[in-house]
Amino acid sequence: MNWKEIDAPALECILSTGEAQPMPRDAWPAWARTAPEFSGAWLYPVLNPPAGSTGALSTAHLNAYIDLERQADGGGAPLRYYRYFYARMADGRVFQAGPFKDLDYERHRDARPPWLDNYRSESTG
Repeated sequence: MNWKEIDAPALECILSTGEAQPMPRDAWPAWARTAPEFSGAWLYPVLNPPAGSTGALSTAHLNAYIDLERQADGGGAPLRYYRYFYARMADGRVFQAGPFKDLDYERHRDARPPWLDNYRSESTG
């Protein structure tokens, strides 16, 4: 798994709700905020302790994962979902791995999954 360091301020205030938390666009990773084809993001807290070394990063060190919704042009289902893993280091740095397409729900969809449908991004990009 390839991990890369990113700026992820949203991970500083994760709530341990056990459920997906809709994210406002300004809390998304910077690379997603600037891409208008992304239309929604949900944070899932995992809350493992921070990793002590980048050499030890694995899914056992996840602090959260984020599912991003992308509007797809062309044929097929109009919505696509991608998952990104996030791990925080003891020194505060955050690392991201992904995108992952093997989700626990169908990732090509005609409509947003019901458990996520109560949130719609109001940002136009």
